[in-house]
Amino acid sequence: MHPPIHTLAHGEAAVPLEITQRETNGVYLLALEGRLVLGDESSGFRTTIDNLLASGATRIVVNLEHVTHVDSAGLGAVIEAHRKTKAKGGRLKLCSLGPNFKRALELARLLPIFETSPTEAAAVADF
Repeated sequence: MHPPIHTLAHGEAAVPLEITQRETNGVYLLALEGRLVLGDESSGFRTTIDNLLASGATRIVVNLEHVTHVDSAGLGAVIEAHRKTKAKGGRLKLCSLGPNFKRALELARLLPIFETSPTEAAAVADF
């Protein structure tokens, strides 16, 4: 069952953020799909990261291929995830950045702080 879809003022459907989590050889993969924006979406992402770190995860890959929209709260959530992971002695990598997400990171001058990979497989292999 899918969560309800809300319609935005300009007629675009607002799809909630879906997070698919799996683990491969001690690397935790989070595939995000939908909008990484202020509200339940960014707080859900934060909670997922907090739970992984609390369970002892230190190697996390966030696949952004299917993120359709990001706002400042979404960027903030990704920055916070990176900071918290690093504080626990871990590494968080971003992979499959779509052009919109990459552009948002570039505009905010944040791209250099992240480890990025073109694909999930490349990110995992680099650990």
